[in-house]
Amino acid sequence: MFKKIIIVGGGIAGLTLANFLKKNNFNNFKIYERFERKLSRATGIQLTPNAVRILDFLDSRFFLNNNFHRINYLSINPVHSKSFTSKSEVRMNLQNIVNDKMPYLTCDRNILMKFLERNFSPKEIFYNKQVVQTIKDHNIIRVKFSDGSEDYCDLLVSADGMFSKSRLDNNIIKSTNFYAYRGVLKNFYSKYSLENDVVRLWLSGNKHLVTYFINNQNDLSFTGISRSSEKTTYASDQISYSNPFPADQFRSLFFTENKILRETLDTLDEVYRWPIFSLKKRVFYRDNQIFIGDSSHGTVPFQAQGAALAIEDSYVLYEQIIKNVTNNLGVFYFNKRNSRVRRIILRSHLNVFVFHLKNPFFIILRGIIFKLIEKSFLAKKLMFGWIFNYNPRSSSYFF
Repeated sequence: MFKKIIIVGGGIAGLTLANFLKKNNFNNFKIYERFERKLSRATGIQLTPNAVRILDFLDSRFFLNNNFHRINYLSINPVHSKSFTSKSEVRMNLQNIVNDKMPYLTCDRNILMKFLERNFSPKEIFYNKQVVQTIKDHNIIRVKFSDGSEDYCDLLVSADGMFSKSRLDNNIIKSTNFYAYRGVLKNFYSKYSLENDVVRLWLSGNKHLVTYFINNQNDLSFTGISRSSEKTTYASDQISYSNPFPADQFRSLFFTENKILRETLDTLDEVYRWPIFSLKKRVFYRDNQIFIGDSSHGTVPFQAQGAALAIEDSYVLYEQIIKNVTNNLGVFYFNKRNSRVRRIILRSHLNVFVFHLKNPFFIILRGIIFKLIEKSFLAKKLMFGWIFNYNPRSSSYFF
């Protein structure tokens, strides 16, 4: 068994791992978070059944908390469809795909963070601690911080995101042609009586938009993705997720004749934009340093699996630690995660190709295929079953 574990990053991946360790009475760990502890502005997040199932291992039926919102359907529409009643709409029941009826949830990311942070004392999680150097000395890793302090461990877990400071190798960050736009409409009541248990996906050439409610107070999250003619650029410490973007420009970018989507766009007044990056390669381990979440396999977010993959990584690593796998832990972890992560990344890239079609013939073909999937239970299982029914405690989860 490892004597001491340092987790760098107090986000979803790091906190999930620490919660499982603590639940199993492994208490010799510390979490170091680069930023100060504070609530961010409201941001929607999707927790698909594969993520909810693992969080349920941590706290049975945690989702009965009213701050978590249930989703039952996926609605797919062209941005320029006239209404939801058009023949072009595709509506899929997502819940009947899930074997154990584990729910599909949405929430404000702050709610999930509060849930994950609640069990930790100030002696277990430390804020404003930025890693600047890691030094391996036999089986011990020394971790140095920007304030001049240092700590040591025999297992270092990097969970500090795409722009990981503990990975100490950001040459693998890859620019893309995509920008994300996000925001939340507070207390949004549509005159069209929208169902609140639907994720709505709007498709257009070189862009798409996702909207969904995140609580019972009718707060509506929206996320837009657009392809730019210029590649995003990365400079260390200059990426901000809080850069305001003019609402009028966002409305122009996602202009629509659909009265329901137009109502949503006309109501919003705060939009934030940032460039999207990915990693050139997946990094799962380096000696006795393990990478989880976006620090391991950050990719384009077009399958709503960012949080889910972080949660899956954390649980799989936790299981290997508790099984006392100390020699070749990285190899065991890699073998458990690489194939699934690779498959989801491939699906994400396929999605952006399908979502952003511009050729009229291929758009019609896409609509026909979506309609066939909508009508076929088996097709929906093939499309979503391997994602939603994943269970790290089971060797078989496809159907």
